[in-house]
Amino acid sequence: MKYTHFKLKLRAIFTVLAMFVISVSIHAQQISVSGILKDAGNGEPILGANILEKGTTNGTITNFDGQFTITTSSNAVLVIKYVGYQTLEIPVDGKKNLVIQLQEDAISLGEVVAIGYGSQKKKEVTGSVTSIKAEFFNKGIQNSAAGLLQGKVAGLIVQRKGGDPTDTGYKMQIRGFSTLDQGAGTSPLFIVDGIPVNNIDNIAPDEIESMDVLKDGSAAAIYGTRGTNGVIIITTKRGIAGIGNTSSSNVEYSTYISTSTIVGNTGMTSPSEFRNLQTLSNGIVSPVIFSDSNTDWIKELTRSTPITHNHNLAITGGTDKFNYRGSVAYKNAEGIAKQSNRNEIILKMAANQKTLNNKVNLQYDFSYMKYRNDYNLADFNQALSLNPTYPVYDATKTLFGGYFIPDGSGAANPVWQMNTQEKYQDGNYFRGSVRATVDIINSLKFNVFGAIEEGDNYEYYYASPEKLEGKKQGEANRKSDRSYNKLFESTFDYVNSWGKSNLTGVLGISYQNFENDGSNMGNGDFNSEINKYYLMENGSADQKSMTTTSYRNSNTLVAAFGRINYSYNEKYLLSASLRSEGSSRFGKNNKVAYFPAISLGWRVTQEDFMKKIDWVNDLKIRAGFGVTGNNLANDLKSKELLSNKGTFLYKGAYINTYKVVQNPNPDLKWEKKYEYNIGVDFSLLKNRLYGTVDVYMRQTKDLLAYYNVPQTQYLYDKLLANAGQVDSRGVELSLTGVIVKNKDWSWLTTPTIAFNKNVLVKLSNPALGLNYDIVDAGQIGGNAINDMTTQRLMEGYPVGTFYGAKFLGVNAAGNHVYEKDENGQDKLQVIGNAQPLFTFGWMNTIKYKNFDLGVFLRGVVGNDVLNVKRLAYGPQPSAARNIFKKDLNSGTIGIQTKFSDYYLEDGTFVKVDNISFGYNVPLKMNNYVKKLRVYFTAQNIFTLTSYSGIDPEVNITSVNDSGIDQFGYYPSVRNFMVGINVTF
Repeated sequence: MKYTHFKLKLRAIFTVLAMFVISVSIHAQQISVSGILKDAGNGEPILGANILEKGTTNGTITNFDGQFTITTSSNAVLVIKYVGYQTLEIPVDGKKNLVIQLQEDAISLGEVVAIGYGSQKKKEVTGSVTSIKAEFFNKGIQNSAAGLLQGKVAGLIVQRKGGDPTDTGYKMQIRGFSTLDQGAGTSPLFIVDGIPVNNIDNIAPDEIESMDVLKDGSAAAIYGTRGTNGVIIITTKRGIAGIGNTSSSNVEYSTYISTSTIVGNTGMTSPSEFRNLQTLSNGIVSPVIFSDSNTDWIKELTRSTPITHNHNLAITGGTDKFNYRGSVAYKNAEGIAKQSNRNEIILKMAANQKTLNNKVNLQYDFSYMKYRNDYNLADFNQALSLNPTYPVYDATKTLFGGYFIPDGSGAANPVWQMNTQEKYQDGNYFRGSVRATVDIINSLKFNVFGAIEEGDNYEYYYASPEKLEGKKQGEANRKSDRSYNKLFESTFDYVNSWGKSNLTGVLGISYQNFENDGSNMGNGDFNSEINKYYLMENGSADQKSMTTTSYRNSNTLVAAFGRINYSYNEKYLLSASLRSEGSSRFGKNNKVAYFPAISLGWRVTQEDFMKKIDWVNDLKIRAGFGVTGNNLANDLKSKELLSNKGTFLYKGAYINTYKVVQNPNPDLKWEKKYEYNIGVDFSLLKNRLYGTVDVYMRQTKDLLAYYNVPQTQYLYDKLLANAGQVDSRGVELSLTGVIVKNKDWSWLTTPTIAFNKNVLVKLSNPALGLNYDIVDAGQIGGNAINDMTTQRLMEGYPVGTFYGAKFLGVNAAGNHVYEKDENGQDKLQVIGNAQPLFTFGWMNTIKYKNFDLGVFLRGVVGNDVLNVKRLAYGPQPSAARNIFKKDLNSGTIGIQTKFSDYYLEDGTFVKVDNISFGYNVPLKMNNYVKKLRVYFTAQNIFTLTSYSGIDPEVNITSVNDSGIDQFGYYPSVRNFMVGINVTF
């Protein structure tokens, strides 16, 4: 009886459950949901917000009146996102009309930040980490992903000289100097979707989701031997999961077309000014007039309207089991120089797959780039200095193909150089990875990650007989370079919570191997120009013009690492990590080192005593310490190396001989940096003012440098060893202010500023017999100045210290007079420094209804710049070359052979770097176009500076020639572009 009664109850329960399931199924039908999105503070509509069905790619955006319509399942959850507001999730629950209010969240505390081998919410981060999302990247043409960050991050220097589209390398430095550049350079380590990479040029800027900059030691120590220069983590865009078997897709297309003009005054005389030099110089300079020609040599080498066009097409789609994002990007960029061009195509696929009852998650990432660079071979420096009365062509010079070649002047015709040579490079990059994540238990996951990266680059050069002055039947060169990078990593991820405590941890191992090989060959005396670089063996019959070189090397990094992050009540925060890493590049006595880090955080606003202070919305204090390393840039530096010394004749055959060119050093190891950081994150005045302040002090010990050693003890007179120390300290400030915010208008302003000062504390270690002599740096040359040094590396002084004579005036003969020492000789002393007092950036975004305007400025203050062109091309009594105008009335006559502070100029500048004006086209609800934006952008608009040269923005990240405006010259350009972004 009881059993029958139990069966009846059970049957009733199943019946109720079945009815519930049927009800839910009926409820889950697709419906059309409309709504309006408003600001919770003032009730004004929010336009351009993203409305997304959770777990899918099905979404839309709000129109000018904050309205939206979306077709979704009746039990779906809508995710609402908009910059500066808290992300909100709203269950539909069968409702067809919604009124949604968003709360401001200016500092985006819930925003996820990549920290290396994991991520954290912004409110939990205890290290110095700056996260830049895609909507805040620099607009306009970018030769590399690095350009997206220029001026955006306090303490991060990003520089690129000139407007050459084939020059994709940016000079980058975080928080000043931490090396003497005998290690792996000064640039940060890049991590792309989990892979430490050799190159970031093969990433389409439109496909980047975010870039997270790990600036201090506590944040970067998880990357051990490669963390000293900071870490930049690049996360690319991926697909979004659907719900159940439903799927949806988006198509995104963006394109722009641009042109460029030369920007910046060369400082040299124009053809008409050159002819009038005697008047302009009050009779001091007499120009050598060669002909009636008025040749603008720069104009002869450049295009009037170079065109660049870029296209990016991406498709996303999928279900909850499998989703993807595939994209293709194409760019063709014409340089301002007639020969320079870059053409590239980038293919990318990212996919996510769930399998084995959702216990295993797989991620696939593949990208491929094919590119070609056509290089500029015209000498712009020659064009600057060449006499403008020389003609371009001279029919009597048949030997040179009709080009005018000035006899005995040491000058060359740059148009002749450009048209009689060719040089190009083409190559391929491939990057692929697979990640498998296994859910072991609710709190524990196991990850296996494998990746490869391969680059193949080929370079070709040919000079015609006209270029070689008829001495050879053409000259050719070709070389190849290949890099191959293999990575394997395995980690355990742990997440748990109990009470008010939250704990996450990661424990893992890493293995990465790098291989590089290449070859170079050259030949001349070709019997036909059709041979070029195709048939190198068809050159000189006796092989005297043949040259060949080759290389092949590899190195390996092996590491074990772990990190824990703990928080109590989201108030007290702790992060600690340790990495043990070994490198094959170092001496046998120092193969492995340990890199610890610890950081603490206190969210003060979570305390009870802060509840009544309503003008402080959030306040977090951080403190951290970390140890990082700087690996060697090249292999076999700890080994004894031999090189070819020559040949001798033995028994009728020539035998190679060898000599020692590198001493062994079994104690060679990485440079170690010890860094302390204190930071404050804050938000005030109802989130209308928020930002970050960081103060840091760092010591880099065991600096790598070459030392003179006695050949009684060593076979070679130089030894690479660890001995020096450089200290640096600084302050960084990043602020964001919401100046205006109402129904029609908003104005967001974000200034950043960074102060940094470094000093070389120690360069020698007498106990080890390593004594660093005076080290000259800042070598310059050109025209009448050859191998002149302008800087010194000295204990007690910063990198980039200018060392020379102090200028006092000009004597009657037109020569410079300098300060004397006690012996009556010109006194050489410290006369300047290349490092700025501070760097800054300032972004302003103004919106009016559907219009938006972005204005970005950046600059440096307080640095010295050496103007080498001014030194080399000063006033001459008889001017056969062009003249630098600044000193025409200075009384100076002739080339000054001594470097002095006369040629150091204030390098302070403010660049109006980017102005972008856009319009979000209001669209009626439709099933085709979800979003349409048109925009106009101008880059490098103008520069405010007192500098007399072309551009005061010179390299300030180099150890050996920081702050020097060298002879090498490619025109800086101003870009104008129009573009369209559309989502279907």
